[in-house]
Amino acid sequence: MLEVYLTGIKQNSGVTLITAGIAATMQGLGYSTAVYIPAQSGVTVKEGVIQAPDVLLTKFMDRNIQTYCSYLYKGKPLTPQVYENENLYMDKNVIFQDYMNIVNKYECAIVTGQSNLNTLIETDFTEEELLKTIAIPIVVIASLKNTTREEIINYLNMVKMTEMNLRGVIINECPSDLIVSGIRTLQQEIELRTGCHVLGIIPTIPNINRLHPEDWIEYIICRTDLEAIFHVKIAKLSG
Repeated sequence: MLEVYLTGIKQNSGVTLITAGIAATMQGLGYSTAVYIPAQSGVTVKEGVIQAPDVLLTKFMDRNIQTYCSYLYKGKPLTPQVYENENLYMDKNVIFQDYMNIVNKYECAIVTGQSNLNTLIETDFTEEELLKTIAIPIVVIASLKNTTREEIINYLNMVKMTEMNLRGVIINECPSDLIVSGIRTLQQEIELRTGCHVLGIIPTIPNINRLHPEDWIEYIICRTDLEAIFHVKIAKLSG
């Protein structure tokens, strides 16, 4: 069973797009793949049909990927005020049971978190505590568009102090000039100061909304280390 929990350092780190890309890539490599979103925020209703943005993007990448949500919220980001306004409170036991049902059914399961490990799931029970309970490997996504290198390093060190299963970090929206001249230095600095592996470096992509699924899958294959993300040897990549 291959599983990973993807979460961002901040809002708009690119977790949704990277989740969908990795899921589509793994499905294309022959793994039955599911994406589980414990709490989907930003939900809208159009002509009586619920529109969940993360689910829609994942299905756009590959309709064969199975998607699951335990809770749907219109508000974004998730806060106690959103739970109160929508009169819908999360139950960690429901999330844990849904998670177990999914990981036992598919070869590859990708769980998408919120933008901060301090997000409250229940009163006095955070996303961080949920992750300690299920012990799933974590990959953090950091966008250089809205996060400095010091923020990345400090956040990774904070996560490591919690003794959760931190597998590494994916750097997203890396400027083209840094890709050319300084990305190796940045990678070495992050790894030296945190002991955390850089598992991918994805450049800023012009007109990203026009990107076709096959193009985004190529970015994932070429710009991330899928074998390290899932801690498995993938024959189709090695060949």
